[in-house]
Amino acid sequence: MKKYVFTICFLVLSNCIWAQEHKELKNLLWENVESCFSNFKNLNKKDKNNLEIIEDTKNGYLEVCGTYPTCGCYCSAVVAVFKDANKNYTLLKTNENVCSWTKNVSSDKEMEQILPNNFGFSTFSSSQIIPFLKHPAYYLNFKIPIKGTDIKVTPELIPLGLNVNKNSAWVYGYSQNNATPKSISNLKKIVSSISNSKTIDYLISGNIDSIAKQDLKIINTSITDNDFSSSKELAGIFEELKNIYQAYVNIQHNYIILGWDKEKAAFFIKEKGDKPETITFKNFLLHANYWEPIC
Repeated sequence: MKKYVFTICFLVLSNCIWAQEHKELKNLLWENVESCFSNFKNLNKKDKNNLEIIEDTKNGYLEVCGTYPTCGCYCSAVVAVFKDANKNYTLLKTNENVCSWTKNVSSDKEMEQILPNNFGFSTFSSSQIIPFLKHPAYYLNFKIPIKGTDIKVTPELIPLGLNVNKNSAWVYGYSQNNATPKSISNLKKIVSSISNSKTIDYLISGNIDSIAKQDLKIINTSITDNDFSSSKELAGIFEELKNIYQAYVNIQHNYIILGWDKEKAAFFIKEKGDKPETITFKNFLLHANYWEPIC
């Protein structure tokens, strides 16, 4: 009889402990999606219809995303926990807000502590030397899975013209709030209109006399229209973009899959993707994402 009573008490206690841990984990997950979820809290029922929630607390995953008034801004927040051999959690989360040009990934631990040694943009590149850049040009995008523990990481181009205030070629996150943005999207008009593929190189080197009259007229028109202050400014922008393009050309892996090592409580490189499709500098500029003011 005592044995049965002990067994029942043990099961009840175990369930209580599990319920408490489950509640704590659920609270932890919801605390870490506030960056997006807070935009929906005071909305009416109709506006909340654009909110999507994917909750799997049992497996330590929560995703909140949707568009909210007044500009129809899209935001998302994804958080997941990774359990180690001692049943301790490591938290990883991503945030995005389209209207504030924000994307980032973070953890409750230092990123360097949970990622492979020296993991960064150079891990994807054939060159350990990245051309000098005035502002970060690349962002490492982490795709957190709903099921499993494999993370897909891709190097993505930061919107051109955002000008993130950090002395690095790449970052784990960016935001308009920590940048000095300038709209340079009219570059696409110049690039698509000029007839000589060498015109941009002539402009960068200051060899203006070698630029065809028709192309020079297009460049001068962009300055007259106040898109750019001078040919010198325009040449400087193109030179920076050429360096960003060169870093893209050196990318050897369009993604890397990170696996989770429970014993080390850290990620390891599990798989490397193929080299991205080669494109010309012109097409690189024409298909890039450019910063523009929103709302």
